[in-house]
Amino acid sequence: MNDEDLQREVERLRTEVDALHRRLETIEERLTEDDSVPADEPTEGASATDGIDADAEPSPTDEAGAAESQEPPEASAADRDLESVLGVRWLGLVGALALVVGAVFFVRLAIEIGLLGPAGRVAVGALAGLALFGGGRYAAVRRGRVRWGRIAAGAGLAIAYFSTYAAYGFESYREAIGTPLWAVLLALTLLVTVTAGASIRDGAPLVAGEAFLLGYVTATLSTDAATVAVTPVYVLLLAGGIAAIATIRPWSRLVVSSAFATYGVLFLWLVDLEPSAVAIGGAGAAAFATYLVGGYVLRAAASTGESDATFDRSFRTQAAVLTVANAGFATLFLEIAIRSAVATSAVEGLGAVAVAAALAGTYLLTDRRPIRRDGPAGASAVAFLAAGIVLAAGTFAATVGTLAVVCAAVTLARIGATPALEVGAHVVAGALVVKLLAVDATDLPAFDAADPAATLTGRPVAFALAVATFYGLAWWFSRADPAADVRGKEATVPAGYAAAATGLGVLILGLELSGVGISIAWVLFGLALLGIGLGGGVRGLRLLGVGVLALATAKVFLFDTRDLEAVARTASFLVLGVALLVASYCYARLRTGSSEGLGLSDRIDR
Repeated sequence: MNDEDLQREVERLRTEVDALHRRLETIEERLTEDDSVPADEPTEGASATDGIDADAEPSPTDEAGAAESQEPPEASAADRDLESVLGVRWLGLVGALALVVGAVFFVRLAIEIGLLGPAGRVAVGALAGLALFGGGRYAAVRRGRVRWGRIAAGAGLAIAYFSTYAAYGFESYREAIGTPLWAVLLALTLLVTVTAGASIRDGAPLVAGEAFLLGYVTATLSTDAATVAVTPVYVLLLAGGIAAIATIRPWSRLVVSSAFATYGVLFLWLVDLEPSAVAIGGAGAAAFATYLVGGYVLRAAASTGESDATFDRSFRTQAAVLTVANAGFATLFLEIAIRSAVATSAVEGLGAVAVAAALAGTYLLTDRRPIRRDGPAGASAVAFLAAGIVLAAGTFAATVGTLAVVCAAVTLARIGATPALEVGAHVVAGALVVKLLAVDATDLPAFDAADPAATLTGRPVAFALAVATFYGLAWWFSRADPAADVRGKEATVPAGYAAAATGLGVLILGLELSGVGISIAWVLFGLALLGIGLGGGVRGLRLLGVGVLALATAKVFLFDTRDLEAVARTASFLVLGVALLVASYCYARLRTGSSEGLGLSDRIDR
């Protein structure tokens, strides 16, 4: 058994283990749902009303139950569920919103008629909000009215927060009370901390999310401080607190949304205060490290099975968004810091390279621990490394460097059995195609025999390197993809690379040549692909060759007959006719009864 056979066997075993994990998670979810049904209630209708069990009234009398049993079970359960949604959720939410708006109008009315002083209004609002929060939490925890209680608690938190915020946020209040900024920040921070702690204990992610959202609002208020360190320190404490909470309550949505809030507040701080390069880089690096830890904690919680988190599709999506967004924002801050510190383009791209190195380390760490591998970190490491090269190098050098990154990632993925690097290579290859079409095709110089130096770093060489690399990768994947025969799917990856190489080849011939030269070049290109496909038994290349010949045929008949002179027009038709006859003859010889597969290579399953 050689190395390729071992790799195939390992990929097959990994696929089977992942399938067993998914089946086990599904069975556990069903068992959890079954355990949540009370034993003294009928099974039918329980799943339709389990979301309102906490808000249900005492069971009806025997006579009422007998009367209701005459109704269809499905209809009665649906009616009760709809009534609960309307009566508990929407009436509660609208009522909470009306209460908050009413509190705002009360403050405005108190100002107009001179009711109480500013300090009294703040105190009354804060106490009323805290009372409503406490009452809502009592109803949710002690009385079993979970949904209504959390709505009321959220409304009370908002009232208490904005009442306290008014002591400094409203200029008239600030001047009348003389409230210092530190006092308001301390009071708001204490309110957010206590509320978040109670919500974590009660298992209420929405209330905890509201508390941290108000914490980020407080962070924006801290930009009025005399020192630039208050806002980033405050925001990083919030982010660290959320990462710490993930060890107890793996609320992935809270962690992901807080990443956007953290970097958003830091960006406002960057625009308003114009801090130093060291402060910008330090804040960005600290936030990046914090959410790397947060992502690791979430994956550990979902992998060990010690919490309610499951590694389903939604969780995987949120974890991937967290990794990519965190890396992107961190790259932005590090690049801004580096450019502010060193006023030269020679250091551009260092931030992206540093982020790529950290992502690679994260991927290697999770790959060697008993948790789910952070695949998005591995793929993003390849992408950000290529981005750093593009930022640091010129147009031609960036293309060459990106091709080198793609080849290196594919090689490492095969050697180390790390499929995430291969995914990153595919992403970078797709981005490189876009770069060739949008940048290289217009910015790089065309072929010029009088200037060999410019030609060697010009458009034809850049496209030729890309075409050759993509054809090489297509061949590599068609021969060395150990997972293709396990999945039993068509070899879409090699087909994509071959199609991209063919398209780029057609484009560069069209850009560098003109008139009849384009037609002849396309015909020869198509014949070359067809010949290689026939000689190597590669059906995909044969089809690509036929496609190029079809494109050349369309150009000859639609454009050459009208735009070319007589000699050139005659030459294009003669060359096309001979080429098509040769291709037809080759296909006639091919019809010897040999069967062919559907992938890029006839021997893709060997």
